[in-house]
Formats: sequence, structure tokens, C-alpha cells
Amino acid sequence: MSGIDKIIQDIEFNTDKSCDAVLGTARSKAESIMMDAQRQAEQIIADGKERTALHVADIKKRGESAADLEGKRVLLSTKQHIISQMLQNGLENAKHLPDDEYFSLILQMIGKYSLPEDGTILFGEKDLKRLPADFASKINDAAKGKTTLSDKAAAIDAGFILQYGGIEENCSFDAIFASEAENLSDRAGRLLF
Repeated sequence: MSGIDKIIQDIEFNTDKSCDAVLGTARSKAESIMMDAQRQAEQIIADGKERTALHVADIKKRGESAADLEGKRVLLSTKQHIISQMLQNGLENAKHLPDDEYFSLILQMIGKYSLPEDGTILFGEKDLKRLPADFASKINDAAKGKTTLSDKAAAIDAGFILQYGGIEENCSFDAIFASEAENLSDRAGRLLF
């Protein structure tokens, strides 16, 4: 082998050695980069799963809260409907009491709502037709002041209207139930629930 061949052979050998060293370093760096990338990808996936789990838990919690709120709203609405129906039934029952009970209730109401002055009492057409014979005297016994029974019918279906000069006190069952609706609803709610 000549000197030039030996030099070429040494150059090739050193080149191969350098190439192997560079390739080894490159492979090592590539492996390190791949491992770092794998760790970062795993961390990104773990973070994503954690955020997703938190987001799902938040959505579930909000859904449960909304369902609970809707349940309470439905329950309240149902209670209000029951109370309203109960009050309406009470009003209808009061309007359709037997005559003796009905007019006994009317006398109690006259005692409660009348004023200690002269006045007139008006009944609805249905009540005027079924007034007991001695009811005019019972009205004056129950009223706080002298009260005259009018033969004119009021535009009500149950109860009465008291007139004092130009002032009217609407004591129809509808008006009394309407004015006492909130109080009656509260009392019924306490009794029922």
C-alpha cells in the first residue's frame, strides 16, 4: 500500500469514525427530543383530561342545580295550584251552603263588616228570592247600626253590599275571598305543607 492509499484509508477511517460519532450524537439527541416530546404530550393529555374532568363535573353540578331548581319550581307551582283550587272550592262551597247555614254566615258577616251608622244592605237576586221571612229583623240585630234591607238586587251572586251614604262596602263572597286571598293562601299552605 502506498503512502497515498494509507492516507486515504486513514481519512476514510476517521471520516467513518466521525460520521458514526455524529450519527450517534444525533440519534441520542433525537431520542432525547422524542422522550421530551412524549413527556410533553403525556402532560398535555393529562392536563386535558383533568380540565375535561373538571369541566364535566362543573356541567354536571350546574345540571343538578338546574334540575333541583326546576323541581322546586314545579313543587311550588303544584302547591300554589292546590291552594288556589282549595280556595276556589271553599268559595264555591260557601256560595252553596244550605239556606240556614248560609244566612247564619251572612249574619256573622254583617256583624263583622257593618258600621255603627244607618245604612242599607243589598243582596244578589238569588239571595233576595230565598231570604228567610224574619231576616230583616235579624239583620238589624246583627248590624252595629240601623240597616235597611233594599229590595233592589245587587250584581253579585253571594254575600251582600252595605251602603252608607255614597260609600259601599262590598261584602260579596268573591270580594272577600279576593281581598283575603293571600292570607287564606298562607294559612292553607301552613295547614297543608
